[in-house]
Amino acid sequence: MPTTDPVGTAGRRQSKSEATRARIITAAAKVLAETGFGHTRLSAIADEAGMQIGSLYYYFGSKDELVEAALGEAGALIHRAVYSAVDDLPETATPGERLSTAVRSFIRARIEVGNLSAAHIRNYRDVPKEMRDRLRPSLERFSEFWAALVHDAVESGEIRSDIDPRILHMFVFHTSEQISKWPAALTTSTADTVEVMHRLILAGLHDRDDGGDART
Repeated sequence: MPTTDPVGTAGRRQSKSEATRARIITAAAKVLAETGFGHTRLSAIADEAGMQIGSLYYYFGSKDELVEAALGEAGALIHRAVYSAVDDLPETATPGERLSTAVRSFIRARIEVGNLSAAHIRNYRDVPKEMRDRLRPSLERFSEFWAALVHDAVESGEIRSDIDPRILHMFVFHTSEQISKWPAALTTSTADTVEVMHRLILAGLHDRDDGGDART
């Protein structure tokens, strides 16, 4: 399944500097996803970006600065996609519909950011503590947002009440993290994959009646 690394400024044409910076971050994500933080070298990132290593220092002062930018961009893109999808729902949307939209948009975003997501998954625990401390607040805000969605859907009676939002969050997170690496024969399109995973997850969230059918 094709994936993209949509780094950059949405909604307007990028400047040459912005485009180059985005190319470097995308290259860094690919190298980080393949080799890990400890084995990543700026020379490899420069080669992937198709530029001289000295040019990297015009945009990033160090390897750590570049790595932090790549991991931060991954989180920002995914979180922004989910926040926007939920915010775009009409005011009449139920808590269950809001959660359903969040699940679908999260899976889609994880697929579409490609190597950025894979780089974050592989490297977050390995980067220096001070870097994690700077990245953590946005992750915690997203976790709180997710927990509120689950809580509201439970309170409305639209999903079962024995769902721990932390477990649901990690389940969706980890079941979607390897999609871009699945064999092509297992996937048809991003849209189809999102819908299949969405149905599988939502089926587990709904209570079942005596006949065993998922409640919608």
